[in-house]
Amino acid sequence: MGKTYNNTKKGRNSIPAAPGAYTLKNRKNKATYQGMTKNLNRRIKEHHYDKTKPFATVSITKTKTKAQANKIENRRLSNKKPAYNKKKK
Repeated sequence: MGKTYNNTKKGRNSIPAAPGAYTLKNRKNKATYQGMTKNLNRRIKEHHYDKTKPFATVSITKTKTKAQANKIENRRLSNKKPAYNKKKK
């Protein structure tokens, strides 16, 4: 895994605007959602306003491309199966 940030204004603002994969974790440090994006900073801030998927921390892994992030996300989904991810067909 990469770096972990708290769900605070300071924590969210320090997330880089780069492509990557991320894991939202609850207060018990259990993964609740896996995702990938071309802009980590913007996407995590969007999750902050989505009250259906509350999170305490977010772990990110920066990548050079969105395709690399997609590979990481798929690997993590097959291993952890977070509660808020829909099953891919």
